[in-house]
Amino acid sequence: MKTEERLLMLQNTYAASVAETVNTYEKLKALDAVVRQRKERQSATAGYMNRQLNIQSVEDVFVKLSEIFGCADWSVQKTDVGYIAVATSCKLCALSKKMGGADPCRGWCLEPMFAMISAAGSIASESITVESTLMNGDCCKVLIKTSTQ
Repeated sequence: MKTEERLLMLQNTYAASVAETVNTYEKLKALDAVVRQRKERQSATAGYMNRQLNIQSVEDVFVKLSEIFGCADWSVQKTDVGYIAVATSCKLCALSKKMGGADPCRGWCLEPMFAMISAAGSIASESITVESTLMNGDCCKVLIKTSTQ
């Protein structure tokens, strides 16, 4: 098996495992508590993760995580006031919907990325807004405000 095939298999297996976990937490009525606990930990570990993945900018968070996990097809655009990041497909959302419909976006995708963005760019979490997700819309859209304009 070629390296690219192995990577794709590992990415798909990881996404399926997370989707199954999220749906299990939902069935056990523990998903909200787990997401809150993960959010607390992520802010503490974001700097370490950024160093491990050589993430130094807002763009790096979306680009490198897309490359590594092969889950969401993020594209990032710089604007006058910050950034707009959009994903039009996501393996994790698709698999989670098929396995029961529990929402994995906050705990396993967005909140970890927001912590990494804050650590990389000294951006306050209040400056990051989720406009839509693929769990309930046709795209995942995140606005990151870096300017006061």
